Amino acid sequence: MSVTVSALLVAGCGGSSKSSGKAPPNVTNGVVSMTLDGPVSSYDPTQASTFQDAVALAALYDTLVNFDPSGKLIPGLADKWSSTKKTATFHLKNGVTCSDGTSLTGAMVAASLNRLFDPATKAPLIGQAIGPGNTAKATSSGGSVTITTGKPWSDLVPGMTGPYAGIVCPAGTKDPSSLRTKSAGTGAFVSESQVTGSSYTMTRRAKHTWGPAYADQAAGEPPKKLVLKVVDDENTRANLTSTGELQVASFTSNVWERFKATAGISAQASPQSDTMLVFNETAGHATAQQNVRLAISQALDRSVLNKVQSFGAGQLISSLGRSTYECFDGGSAAQIPKYDAAAAAKVLKGVKLQVIGTNILAGGAANDQIMSALQAAGAAATVHTMDNQAWVSDLFSGKNDWDVTIFVYGNRLSSFLPVGQFFVHGAPPKGLNLGATNNPAAEQAFDAATASSAKEKCAALTTFQQSLLRNNDVLPLATAPVHVLFAGGISGSVLNGFAVPASIRVGKTSG
Repeated sequence: MSVTVSALLVAGCGGSSKSSGKAPPNVTNGVVSMTLDGPVSSYDPTQASTFQDAVALAALYDTLVNFDPSGKLIPGLADKWSSTKKTATFHLKNGVTCSDGTSLTGAMVAASLNRLFDPATKAPLIGQAIGPGNTAKATSSGGSVTITTGKPWSDLVPGMTGPYAGIVCPAGTKDPSSLRTKSAGTGAFVSESQVTGSSYTMTRRAKHTWGPAYADQAAGEPPKKLVLKVVDDENTRANLTSTGELQVASFTSNVWERFKATAGISAQASPQSDTMLVFNETAGHATAQQNVRLAISQALDRSVLNKVQSFGAGQLISSLGRSTYECFDGGSAAQIPKYDAAAAAKVLKGVKLQVIGTNILAGGAANDQIMSALQAAGAAATVHTMDNQAWVSDLFSGKNDWDVTIFVYGNRLSSFLPVGQFFVHGAPPKGLNLGATNNPAAEQAFDAATASSAKEKCAALTTFQQSLLRNNDVLPLATAPVHVLFAGGISGSVLNGFAVPASIRVGKTSG
């Protein structure tokens, strides 16, 4: 089920090695190179399905609204907006042009959005934009665009920040097939060339002045060219950073520590994903029983697991996301089971449990830590660690060959609604309820939150999450942060673990 892929992908792994304190050389001719976790699948925003797609699309296309690094909604192509339960209206900025020089109009924006909303487009992440199973239509009036949904979706405005909502200009909407290798947007960069699966070169648009204004925007000039390079091994990334072949590099492991004493390199730590333990509640699995789920939660020391999965760089969470998310409920912390190995052992002795997981958390060491804790409590636990794509496929195929997994979710919308979809309604392969969670109270509260006003939404989300926690349907774990390094006289903003391409600046001394 491809809808989940981009939500679950995070960067690779690696080990620490030494580096000298000598500063890498500054960039020359304004050409900046930046890492990608893997190949870009398309320059068509509607087909965004991976984190690397999102990075490339953020450089090429603007969205109506944006998040800044603090999680606040800020203007994008729209300078103001308003919303109701089923509509959102955006007033467009003046003077915006497409990469071919065409002036952007409200009708063009509506055409781009209607292509996204069209079921025939098969946009993998459409549920994040307008809500699962929903419909939408965009209309224009002068310099304004209004989106109307079939069912209420209280996250409609933040849903327009996603990479899939990048506005495609007429050259692309009239010939969508061209978007596989060529951009047609209003973004800060325009596609120039690519070596498929290896590198993607983009040229700066000198007259791009309407982009989002980030509070921490550094001084300097945007790069003349931005080269996105696929480098999945983190030690290789570090080596290329040292030699000046990379200026913007991200690390999920502790490899970045090589550069703690290196001059001319700055590091920004930013949470990229949230992790939580999810149980398979399908009939016939031991984890269908609440007392077993509680015992598994008691068997795990979340602080120890955090040290393993992110080398101690993460922060423990007490709900389905971070305290910076809208509608965060501080009271949910009281629902987290305390570590109690003795109590866990009374229930888990001899219980057969299959742990599966992705290798993106410390190369799979986090999954091993779960297995070890369960075995220490007397469970007959085994573990199967696989690459991220295989893990996603297993979870959403309906195989039901697992009992426990660490769910890794990259919440780009900083909202509890997108992640909530994975705990309600139908189970895979037809639905997104990955653990077949059976909690009517939680499901009712979630549905209420999707159709509520701001105040009602937060109350419903509190009920939703506390219902899940009381029934031990999920165990919140910790954030999985990324360290983004800027070298060679480069600076930029970081949002949800990713350097924002349009924010990258070359210092005056960098050539």
